[in-house]
Amino acid sequence: MSLFFGKKEQVVIELFRQHLDAVEDTILKLQDLICSKDKEKQKELAEEVRKAETAADQIRRKAELEMYSGAFLPNFRGDLLGTIEALDRIANKAESVADEIDLQDLIIPKEIHENLKALISKSLETYKALKEAAKEMFEDFEKASQMIVKTERFEHETDEIERSTIRKIFSLDIPLAEKIQLKDLVHRIADISDTSEDVSDRIQIILYKRKV
Repeated sequence: MSLFFGKKEQVVIELFRQHLDAVEDTILKLQDLICSKDKEKQKELAEEVRKAETAADQIRRKAELEMYSGAFLPNFRGDLLGTIEALDRIANKAESVADEIDLQDLIIPKEIHENLKALISKSLETYKALKEAAKEMFEDFEKASQMIVKTERFEHETDEIERSTIRKIFSLDIPLAEKIQLKDLVHRIADISDTSEDVSDRIQIILYKRKV
C-alpha cells in the first residue's frame, strides 16, 4: 500500500518510475553500442543513446514541475528532487560514453572487448538494483534497504572488473596514447555504477529520515 495518497503525489511517483525506466533504457542502448563491432552500427546506436538520454531528461523535467506545484511536504520534496537529478546524471554518463566512442571513433582492441561487455553488464546490474531500491522507497523500506546493499555489492564487483580491464589495457602492445584513451573509456563506463551507488546512498538517507 502506497505511503502517499494525494493525486499530485501519485502523479510524481508515476513520473519518477517512468524516469527510472528511461534511465535504464539509456544504459541498455549503451550496452548494445559497446557490444557491437560494426562501426556504422555503432554510430546509429550512439544516436539511440542520445535520444534515450533526451527522453529521460524530458520526464525528469515533468516530474520536477509537478513537485514544484506542491506535491509532497517540503523536506521530502527536496530529497526527491535531489534524487531524480542524481538519477539523471546516470543517463548523462551513459551518453558521455557513447559520445566518446562515436566522436573519437575509438577502436576497441579485440583483447578487451569481452572485458568491456562485462563492465557495462555489471554497471547495468548495479543500476537495476538501484532502480528497485528507488521504487521500493515509496512502498517497502526493508526491501529498499536490501536492494541498496545489492547495489553496493554490484558496484564493488564493477570496480574489480574495471581494475582488471585497465591492467589488461596496459599489457597490450599499442601506443601509450591509445592506452590512456581506453583507460578513460573504462573509467567512464564504471562511473555509471559508481554514480548508481551514490544515488543509493542518497536513498538510504531518505529511508533513515522516513523512519524517524
